[in-house]
Amino acid sequence: MTKRRSIGFSIFPGWKEIKDEQISLLKKGRDLGFSEIFMGIGPGTHWSTSVTEALVIAEDILREANKLDYYTFVDINPQILKELNASPRDLSPIMEIGFKGVRVDYGFSKEEIVEMSKQMTVELNPFEINEEELDFIVKNANLERIKACHNYYPVPYSGISKEIFLEKNRMFKERGIEIGAFIAHPKFNLRTTLEVLRYVEPFDSANYLFKLVDRVLIGDPIPDYESLSQVSEVFKSDITKIRIKVYDGSMGKTLDNRKFVVEKYREYAIVCYTKDNISQGEVCYTKIFKNAVTVRGKEVWIFTEDLGVGPYRLIGKIDDINLEILKMSKEVIFTNK
Repeated sequence: MTKRRSIGFSIFPGWKEIKDEQISLLKKGRDLGFSEIFMGIGPGTHWSTSVTEALVIAEDILREANKLDYYTFVDINPQILKELNASPRDLSPIMEIGFKGVRVDYGFSKEEIVEMSKQMTVELNPFEINEEELDFIVKNANLERIKACHNYYPVPYSGISKEIFLEKNRMFKERGIEIGAFIAHPKFNLRTTLEVLRYVEPFDSANYLFKLVDRVLIGDPIPDYESLSQVSEVFKSDITKIRIKVYDGSMGKTLDNRKFVVEKYREYAIVCYTKDNISQGEVCYTKIFKNAVTVRGKEVWIFTEDLGVGPYRLIGKIDDINLEILKMSKEVIFTNK
């Protein structure tokens, strides 16, 4: 199965008051390279709108989304299927209005998931599937119709850790199944999968998440154009861009958009190499601190601990998220924030 990178965003049809804004996202997003839409129609996404009413609104949105060739999938559980007069053996009420996939949130057996995959794409919830069940699904379902998509966690401090995230991802990666996860955006800072990314700008959170999964979706509704653009820039870039805050403007221009190879075996620093000399003049002695960005000859040294004085030229600093992205990268381009 061929895996690909993709970007998407969320739409919640039950929020009738933002319906027009959600529809306006479709063309803007497609022009920027977005190709997926996650929809939540259950009461957890809007308490005052019933599932059946939300589905009617969704049909209007899907009509436009399908003209633009989006992959659209909807969150389901047994109660939602019951309200729609659907079942694992008969997803026609969902298919007929234009959805291309279902995300099986909870409450379905492995046999029911296989039945659903005979009709449309099925997105597995990594927290609802164990390896034995996944092996059954892989053996009996059409793998071209099996994907995985994590939950988002709207309550502050409730998101999952990177360690658990990697643990859950492993069994899907080993079987060649595409994995998606959510990031927030600054208007809400709510619907993120990883807690560490809750208050991080979309550029950096997408950059971070693409090191771990194949598909990045904005979880919060109606992202502004700037948020869409930031995620699009990460998606379209062939090489990881690391954002640093530069103190030295001239040195910032020297580093900007220059490719570096990342070396990670030093005790106290990540060292990045380039072909040409980037540091001119005499050696400077600098007090080293965690996240300091310094240069020596053809090298950029980014320190991971507070240390003493050393022969490095201090040019700026990096935040914790970009430092983590750097640690997960082999080649990077530096860009000034």
